[in-house]
Amino acid sequence: MSKLSVRGTAELVFPVDIFRISTTIRSIAPASGEALSSGKLKTEQFLALMRDKLKIQPESFKLEHDSVTENYSVQNTYIYTKRLSVDMNADLAVFSELTSLMEDLTDTLYDVEFALSDEAEKEKQVISAAIANSRDKAEFIASSLGKSIKGVDEVSYEQPMSDLYRCLAKSADGMNCNSLESMIKLPTKMISKTIDIDWIID
Repeated sequence: MSKLSVRGTAELVFPVDIFRISTTIRSIAPASGEALSSGKLKTEQFLALMRDKLKIQPESFKLEHDSVTENYSVQNTYIYTKRLSVDMNADLAVFSELTSLMEDLTDTLYDVEFALSDEAEKEKQVISAAIANSRDKAEFIASSLGKSIKGVDEVSYEQPMSDLYRCLAKSADGMNCNSLESMIKLPTKMISKTIDIDWIID
């Protein structure tokens, strides 16, 4: 009996199905109470816009940050900051409408993260593919030596090397697009896995 150490790798690309949008609402005023009052008004305007135009209810948003701080860059002014996040289906037409609505708001910033709703299951698929890759290599090497795989001695699993975002080669079918922006291709997420396996050969 002898051992054959073979590294298996796999990379699979999946279309994202979740847009995780973080919105930051800011207000600057010469008094802390004024900054707070103005910031709350802007927050109400934003939430009402999302509810009335996109049917995204206020309870769909999660509070990430809320503060009133002194503005050290401009003396005797204060900054109100509230950050809210919401998960929505990866629909570019709806996302385009959302960002268009935000054009009417002042001091409102946003950032979007692309995510998979079932990433844990996708990772299992990639790990299985990496194991199969290791076994295929091991079987080829063993057969070249006139031997065969008898089992597994040791397994070493590594964390993903990287998660990359790419663009799909096609846009979503049947999408009712009102702008060129909404026709942009949906991003994808690449999941990479590496696994080292010591195969027993004879």
